[in-house]
Amino acid sequence: MRLFRNFTAIAFLLLACLSCQSRKEPIAQLQEQLKRDSIALNELQQQYPERIRADFRWCDSMLAFIPENQVNESFDVLNLSQAYLHQFDEMLPIMKKTLSYTQQQLVNLQNDIDTHFINDSLAAVYLKDETAVADTLHNRILYFQDRLSKQDKELQSLKKTIRKAASK
Repeated sequence: MRLFRNFTAIAFLLLACLSCQSRKEPIAQLQEQLKRDSIALNELQQQYPERIRADFRWCDSMLAFIPENQVNESFDVLNLSQAYLHQFDEMLPIMKKTLSYTQQQLVNLQNDIDTHFINDSLAAVYLKDETAVADTLHNRILYFQDRLSKQDKELQSLKKTIRKAASK
């Protein structure tokens, strides 16, 4: 009987340890996603806004030198570029704060799991919530990568068009 109890205790500890490992993996994956998103957000911040602003200013200053019929088309590109930059500028501090907060929440969650402060079902609920926040952040970054990249290309094209029209 004593051997059975020892075996049961060892089996329970082994299962508990395996359970901890299985709970660490989703948290580690989410932390890795946040790490990649942090890098992507920093690259996005460094790559586009200043170049788009400079191209915007150049194109805007050159509108007086192009035919009037091309000015309206230029305004559309300039207005859209300005709107995406404004949106990005407003969302950047929010995204950075969310990123930092979520990273800390995952560390706290892992600590709570490791110390058995919370049970598996509660940990799953918290992980689900943090995953939703991380996925929303990821999608926002993808959105801005797409929009700012497109606007950068649009402004490059507009610059060529304005140069050509202004040289006539």
